[in-house]
This record gives sequence, structure tokens and C-alpha cells, in this order.
Amino acid sequence: MSRKLLLIPAFLAATAPAFAQPSVDPKSTMALKPDEIQWTKGERNDQAWVVGDPKQKGPCLQLIRWKAGNFSRPHYHESPRYAVVLSGTWWLSTSNVYDPMNNTVAFPAGSVLTNLVGGVHYDGAKHETGDAVVAIWMDCPLTGVPAEKK
Repeated sequence: MSRKLLLIPAFLAATAPAFAQPSVDPKSTMALKPDEIQWTKGERNDQAWVVGDPKQKGPCLQLIRWKAGNFSRPHYHESPRYAVVLSGTWWLSTSNVYDPMNNTVAFPAGSVLTNLVGGVHYDGAKHETGDAVVAIWMDCPLTGVPAEKK
């Protein structure tokens, strides 16, 4: 019996790696799970800058959650922006006339878009389709130049 008891520590040492929790080395991969993303709450949308700083030069990744019934105003950017719709339906117009109910195109989850340099657009979420979450990759600093025709 005592001989069997002596084998228990050896067994536990040999099987410990099988029970260890895997982890990601932060020196090789930056990782955030959904509950770790720090959102800044806003009236029209919530935003999270998960890579970079929108005020500093360099690559940036923005998550934006458009709340239903809210849109940006017509504008353009001085560098391209690459977007993927993560959930919901993102509505986009390439007009400089603000009319989100009649002048926007629906892009469902999985859609991929590129805002070209100087390309006027506005975007958001309609009440009938609910909130939309979009990931936008860009070079910062973030610029938005108003372009609305009144």
C-alpha cells in the first residue's frame, strides 16, 4: 500500500501538463476576449480602440457599435479605412446629402467595405434592423472632414 502511495506524486507530476490551462504569450500575440474590451459609451454609438491611438500616427483598429436610429453626418477621410461588419446591419451612403432613411444601402454581418481616400460617406444603424457592430482598420490619426451639402 505504501508503495502505491509513493507513485501518486510521480503520476501527478507526469500528468500536470495535461491539466494546465493554455495561455497566449503577450510577447507574441495581443489578445482580447469580448468581456475584456473597454468600450467608451456614447449617445449615438459606443467605441473601443483595441489597437493604436486615434490621435497618434500609426495603425489603429476601432470597434464601433452604432445604436439603432443613429448615423454620422456626410464626411470623408484622408486615409483609407477597411471595415468588416461583425454583427447587425450597417447602413452606408456615399452621398453628401444627409437622408439616412432613403439614401443608404444595407450591409449585413460579414460584409467588407473600404472607405477610399476622399470618398464622401455617412453610416449608422436603422431602427428596423437594430444595432450594428463594425471593426474598422485604418492609419491614424483619425481624420473626418465634414462634407455635407445643405
